[in-house]
Amino acid sequence: MAVPTGFILCAAAAAVVAVGACMFFFPASAPLVMMKAPGAGGLQISRAAFEADPQRYYYLLRTAGAAAAAAAFRRP
Repeated sequence: MAVPTGFILCAAAAAVVAVGACMFFFPASAPLVMMKAPGAGGLQISRAAFEADPQRYYYLLRTAGAAAAAAAFRRP
């Protein structure tokens, strides 16, 4: 049984639209903005992770130290 050409073209177009919508709404390569970690001697952390939970960062800074706090906030 042969598949009509129109069906294949519509399916391909729908797949392209779906992939485009996914890339628009969920960008895989969102820019990662880094900042100096407060109180950590210039170590770099993710700004988005820090802004999402600054209390956790400062808790880790006080209890586990600067290196552990910065390591926990490297990536979102």
